[in-house]
Amino acid sequence: MSAAALPSPSGGGVATGAVPRPLAHALANELVLASGMLADLAYDLGSDGDTLRRHMASLQRIDYVTQMQLAIADLLRSVGDEGGIAQVTLQDMADRLRASVAESAAA
Repeated sequence: MSAAALPSPSGGGVATGAVPRPLAHALANELVLASGMLADLAYDLGSDGDTLRRHMASLQRIDYVTQMQLAIADLLRSVGDEGGIAQVTLQDMADRLRASVAESAAA
């Protein structure tokens, strides 16, 4: 069974308890499910004109969170493949990931 090598959150390179690829895929599927649930919630809330007008910025943040979840799911599915952070289309998220990886590598 191959393992997905994930950066250690505390620094020090690759985590010693790497996530097995089947678990990484299962986690990705859960993120996609959660993203769909959030999107449905945002749609329901946005269907009411008054709620939409009062909370447009918050509803847009929900959409952004779902995009982040989908990007993380894609990364979990592609660990070990070419692309990695380069495939993340949310620029600020990609920048944070690069900075975090660089910080962990330097530690």
